[in-house]
Formats: sequence, C-alpha cells, structure tokens
Amino acid sequence: MKRSYLYTLLFCALFTGSCIDEYDAELPSSDENRLVVEGNICSDMLCTFYLSRSVSLNYPVIGLGLPAVTDARLSVVGEDGTVFEGTNIEGGYGIYRPSGAYQIQVGTLRPDVRYWLRIETGEDVFTSDPQFPFGTDPIDTLFFEQKSSDQEVEILLTAAAPADNQRRYYRWDYKEFWEVTTPYKTEYEYDPGTNTISKTDLLKNHGWHTESSTETKMGCSTDFQENHIVGMPIISIPHTDNRFNTKYFARVFQRRISQDEYEYEALRAKLSGEMGGLFTPMPADLPTNIHCETGDHKAIGYVGISGQVASATIAISRSQVNYERKRVPSLVNHRDFEPAGCRQIYYSGYRLVSFNYEDPHYQGYGPYDADAVPDKKWAERWCVDCTDPFWNASLKKPDDWPE
Repeated sequence: MKRSYLYTLLFCALFTGSCIDEYDAELPSSDENRLVVEGNICSDMLCTFYLSRSVSLNYPVIGLGLPAVTDARLSVVGEDGTVFEGTNIEGGYGIYRPSGAYQIQVGTLRPDVRYWLRIETGEDVFTSDPQFPFGTDPIDTLFFEQKSSDQEVEILLTAAAPADNQRRYYRWDYKEFWEVTTPYKTEYEYDPGTNTISKTDLLKNHGWHTESSTETKMGCSTDFQENHIVGMPIISIPHTDNRFNTKYFARVFQRRISQDEYEYEALRAKLSGEMGGLFTPMPADLPTNIHCETGDHKAIGYVGISGQVASATIAISRSQVNYERKRVPSLVNHRDFEPAGCRQIYYSGYRLVSFNYEDPHYQGYGPYDADAVPDKKWAERWCVDCTDPFWNASLKKPDDWPE
C-alpha cells in the first residue's frame, strides 16, 4: 500500500446549492511533495503570500509547522509587460509558521490586462492562470446588533445594490482595533531585583490591541433577496469580550472574486474545519489554478486577482453595548499577605498600586526601601497593566487608530 503524503477527500459532493457546484473528489495519484501557495493579488496593495510543502498525515505540524519554502522568487506579471517583484520576509502568521512568507507591492492593475503570479523555486517555475482583475462593488453600510443583553454583538454588512442581476461572489477580511483601560492606575513600580519602589512616568493602564482576521468570510449574492447582499454577518463578539472595554473599531475589506476562487475557498474551509484547523496539511484534490511550467510537478492553491478593494469602518463605544466586564477585585493591603515579603507578592502576580509615604529627600520619586514603606496596597497585575496577557495590549497607539 503506498504511503500518501496528502490528505484525501472522504466524500464526493461537499457542496450543493445555488452558489457552489458539485465537486467530485479524486484520490491523489502520486506521492509528490507539492508546493502549497496561499495569497491573492490585489491592486494597489502590499500582498502577502505563503509558500510551503504538502506533508503526510502523521507529520508533526504542531511541533514543527508546515515545511516552509524560503528560497523562492515571486513576482506579479502582466501580459502588457508589467512586473511587480516580491521580497522574502521573516514572520508569517504565528509561531507555527515562522518563514515562507513573501510580500509584493502591487501597483494599479488595469481592468483590460490579465495578470498572474510567477514563482521560481529551485529549477521549477510555477504560474497561476492569467486573469483579468475583478472590480468590486462598494460597501453600503456596516452596522451592529445585540439582540439581548446577554448575547453577542454582531457586525453586519450591506453591499451596494447591484446594477444588474449577475451573480456576484465576495470575500471579506477585516482588521480590528480596540482600546484598553485597566480598572486601576499606578504611578509606582516595584523592582524585585533591588527590593525598591520608585515613581515612574511609564503608565501601563492604557493601551491598544490590533488583530487581523484569520478566517475566510465569503458570500454569494443569489443567497439574498433580489441579488442584493443585506445584513451579511462579518464579525461576532461575545458580550463579555475585552474588545468593548473602552472603544472598539473595525475596518472591513470587500473584494469581488470569481466563482472558481469562491468554490476553492469554501471547499478548503470545509476540509480545514473537519481535519483540524488552519495548520493541517492541505488536501491534494483541491482545485487549483497554479501549474508548473518546467515539468510535471504539482501545486496546491488558488491565486485570485482583484482590481479594486472596497472598505468601510465601524466604531463602537462601551456605552453602546451591554458589556459584561470581568469582576474587578478590591485592592489588597500588604498586611493581608504577611509574612510574605514584597518579592513573593510580586512573583505571585500582584503589582503595587499605592502607599502612604513621602520622603522630602527623594521628592516623592524614590527609590524607597520597599520593606520600610508603610500602607502598601497591591492589585492583580491585569488590573493595572494592559500588557498583561489578559489584555495583550500595546502601549503604542496604532497609526491608523481613529481619533
């Protein structure tokens, strides 16, 4: 029995309905170590692509990550002679994907010119099928709903009314920002190395968190009345989520895609959910538009092309939703920890909030001998420090944070 390096599909018709044609699965015909390509071409955007190799079912993905391709050369090519060159970048989207990431700054794509992705790796050259870039209809509105006080907050989208009855396929991505303010603020910092207390100008009670979408959100216009996408759910946020701590902001991107790309992404999402998630091996029999120009080697992936990406934003303040905040514990007096010393309290996850002590010699800035300072009060770290994992915020405001 030959060993398969790739997942096989376990069913023949995964999708039926108005937007997805029936897909007949075939077993993989060889044990090739296939090139896996992820990413899309978008006009006037910095586009990111990820290259890896397909792996066997028993490959330790969680321990090692997918085998990255780090020696490739990427470019976006147009039939009019246009070439946008790519660069290899470090990173990716997580500790399981440390490399194999490339970026291409794509310029303006002409609607009457076909474009494709070109990949040179080793002695092989892979190209995606040439396509005309799709124009995208604008987003009409973004709005949110919370049907009851104990339910999630849903952000929904309505696209602009179509000019014709032509079936349209869309993909949505988004970027989220939220502001964090901790329950308590402290102007003092305890140093366990020297067992001293000093006043600090670096306040950690206020910060921001940025998050990009990791799921593929798609829709088909014929699933809605009159071929008009109205009230499409894009983001769902539990009413207990920290995103509503102070202020929440989201930017949603909409691009029109082809039926082939829609069916590929829908099938991939289906298989990914059933077979273990984002970092599982890619099934071999996914349809692909990437081909090897220099041999019979095969690839997995689908490269779509968009000429225009529409976007819209929404801001939600804490007062606009019913946000159930985590219970805030009261400050704890130092004497309640005795006989534990300051170091032990600090390493137990507490941070100094206040004390009752003034020394004219240090003009209130210290450093003070921590053991000599009376009436110290402590709080759990998350209550005073927005960089705590509970918040996972940054002290630096994002460049595109709305004022």
